[in-house]
Amino acid sequence: MFVEPFNPILGAQYIVLGETENAEGVGVMVRARVLNCVDGVNIALLQKAINEQRSFFKEREQKQGDATQPVHAT
Repeated sequence: MFVEPFNPILGAQYIVLGETENAEGVGVMVRARVLNCVDGVNIALLQKAINEQRSFFKEREQKQGDATQPVHAT
């Protein structure tokens, strides 16, 4: 099911950001929050950028977790 207005280009590639959910009678469904056509985009470079961003966020989370750990006095 699509939310209007959405006029897809048949055969085009899209990147979807959203959440997956289990819908009764439908199965797994993506609830898209962002939908962008990526025709003409260097997909390998896009994947590299996504991996770099994930790595950055993971590292930042680890640093924030380390900063909240109490220091043990000895």
